[in-house]
Amino acid sequence: MASSLRHEKAFIRWASADGVSVMGTMVSTVVLPLVVYEATGSAAQTGILFALRVVPYLLVGVIAGPIADRGNRRRLIIGGNLIEGVLVASIPIANAFDVLTVAQIYVVALLSATAFVFSDAAVFGAVPALVGPQRLAAANGLLSSIASGAEVIGPVIAGGLVALLGPATSVTIDAASFFVAAAVLASIPSTFRTAPSAPTRALREGVAAAFRFIRHRRDVATLLGVGFGNSFAFGAVLGLTVPYAVEVLGFDRDDGRIGFLFAASGIGSLISGLLFARLFRTRRVPVLTPVSLLLSGAFALALAWTTSSPFALVLFATFSLTMTTTITIGITYRQLAAPDDLRSSVNVMGRMISWGGQPFGAATGALVASLASVPTSYTMAAIVMVVSAVVARVLLRRQPMVGAHR
Repeated sequence: MASSLRHEKAFIRWASADGVSVMGTMVSTVVLPLVVYEATGSAAQTGILFALRVVPYLLVGVIAGPIADRGNRRRLIIGGNLIEGVLVASIPIANAFDVLTVAQIYVVALLSATAFVFSDAAVFGAVPALVGPQRLAAANGLLSSIASGAEVIGPVIAGGLVALLGPATSVTIDAASFFVAAAVLASIPSTFRTAPSAPTRALREGVAAAFRFIRHRRDVATLLGVGFGNSFAFGAVLGLTVPYAVEVLGFDRDDGRIGFLFAASGIGSLISGLLFARLFRTRRVPVLTPVSLLLSGAFALALAWTTSSPFALVLFATFSLTMTTTITIGITYRQLAAPDDLRSSVNVMGRMISWGGQPFGAATGALVASLASVPTSYTMAAIVMVVSAVVARVLLRRQPMVGAHR
């Protein structure tokens, strides 16, 4: 994978900027809940932060895609980083003047997430333009590995910064990461397009065109549907990690080994990214997708039955590996299937479905756990993934796949 991208200097810069930005975001993901919890002592108010990160995608994602398809992707991506940097920087500045409030943190989280929706929409179209279809799987695998590595390393860095600087001041690192990423991206001589934009298309027409594309492409629609099942089950499993550790594995609530379960998930995603380029071919999607879903279901079911913490660590890693593979298959296939003037729109809709599935799965899993048990919730997640695997196999088996020679 590395060798296939070694001479893609523009993409290497892109990946470097992405790594800096993701690492900074991971620091804030850990630190900002600490700031809110310190100020309020409320788990509910702290949890609002996570909802605020998802809500903008569900609200404005449907228009962000067409805007990225018909507009200047370069400006959207660089501008999004600058806006997020300014917003996040307001937190340590307000803290320095002793005027920081929880309300400000909520506003920053909401506006920052909104800016991210538009820059993220542009990213879906930009990566294929940088590397071309032949190297897209390798590029997505590398970017997935970078994000997964940040999930493992970021919390460690955040913990050290909190001890050294305090929670609110530590957010400075995230703000700086956005400015660094924007500077690196600005140095890439690319329009981030494979074809001229279509500025004459009205926004409403862009949304309708994306829906028509998905409706008429049974392969893309199927992957979106089973992707929701994948994200639903993922939300149920990940959302109950702490109760699982306490109620099933017998950990104390403050047991540091709970963090190892999250780290194992990050390691699994990292391995998925490293292997993805070797696994992915469009002609393999009708097999790869159901197999990865079926394996995820098997690992979730095994988690429901095990009480061994070492075995649980392995299962969390393998579950995350196969679950991440399913996600990356969907993203890569949609990028290859959609034309450049619909690429952002189609993939943003995919992201909306994915991010929408996780909180719904987490809420359903929590309800089932409260009425029955955590293992019952994990069994439910396994069933959802197995059903999704069967649906994927049946519906994709006879579908002509895009670029089947790849």
